[in-house]
Amino acid sequence: MQRLTVRPRPDADARLQGVAIDWADHGYWQEQAAYAFTLAEIERIEAASQTLVTHLLDTVGFAIEQRRLGDLGIPTFLHETVRESWLRGDPDVYMRLDLAYDGHHLHLLECNGQTPTSLIEASVAQWQWLEDQLALQHLEQGCDQWNGMHEQLLARWGELSSGGVGTVHFAAGDNSEDLATVTYLQDLAEQAGLRTRALSVSEIGQDHQRRHLIGTEGEDIRHLMWLWPFEFAWEEAFAPELSLTHTRFIEPLWKTVLCSKGILALLHERYPDCPEVLPATLHVGTLGGEVVRKPLYSREGQNVTIVGQDHDATGGQYGDLRMVEQQYSPLPQFVNAQGEPRFPVLGVWVAGRHVCGMGVREAARRITDDRASFVPHLILPGGSA
Repeated sequence: MQRLTVRPRPDADARLQGVAIDWADHGYWQEQAAYAFTLAEIERIEAASQTLVTHLLDTVGFAIEQRRLGDLGIPTFLHETVRESWLRGDPDVYMRLDLAYDGHHLHLLECNGQTPTSLIEASVAQWQWLEDQLALQHLEQGCDQWNGMHEQLLARWGELSSGGVGTVHFAAGDNSEDLATVTYLQDLAEQAGLRTRALSVSEIGQDHQRRHLIGTEGEDIRHLMWLWPFEFAWEEAFAPELSLTHTRFIEPLWKTVLCSKGILALLHERYPDCPEVLPATLHVGTLGGEVVRKPLYSREGQNVTIVGQDHDATGGQYGDLRMVEQQYSPLPQFVNAQGEPRFPVLGVWVAGRHVCGMGVREAARRITDDRASFVPHLILPGGSA
């Protein structure tokens, strides 16, 4: 694993705008760098990630069957609805695993099971970057990329279509990145033969006399893909509808189990000998050694604390929530062209049950937050070291 300096494309801004990325300012998209891996490294990351997907889904079933949802911070009124969603096999589409990798050790840091973003960057923009850089001869010919997200997500929507899903409503809040992500997923669904409609989260209607949520034209919403965290929804007046409505959510309600960072503790409970699973506990202060403490629910690295030699902490709005404690796994440290430290995290993408590609985010500190940059990656040709 290397961090390379790469000549930027002369029309990089236009190329990013062309794939609907309009939030790439302030250094978010790193055009002058790339992370390089050998094929053997990618094969190892892929195989380990696939094992983690299997373990995580098994742990979802364990949490539901053993009535552990309260431990994960899921409100009581949703427990039976989450269980029913799991037993029905409500279909999901995608998620992302965040991994620490230093060229030797590979560890799961978190799982984003419901609302992962940086998808367009990973699926479309970095592939376009690779093709452009090869055409410009800025990269050695034969370089490749682990990137099957577009094809695998298209196939996953096709499975939902053939499995009886008809019309899907797509919704997001006001965030431009969330809206672009939902629009991309909607386009894939249409390519797979599904009928779609778009609306904002604020436009979703409810009527206690009706069995489904309501669209902008008064129609029943039978399937709803929304980029809106369940933990946001259950804090609002809308919350009772989560357990009462016949609308089926994509991602489904059983994904609330994977939304909670408490899943890390249950995962270790189930798979203590898996080398990619870090020790973790819901009993803060009992793990010992260098640890990371983070709320059961938080976003963009908020309210995370590294306790130990490399002490670091972030503020945020989730500090009053219950914490999970996880063994600290140091991120590798690289330097950029200015000699400043950079700490990368791998984001491995999953379509349905299958890992299908990777993106890299790097931060200027050991905690990855909303200021972290997206850096494209490549696979070196011919078994290069």
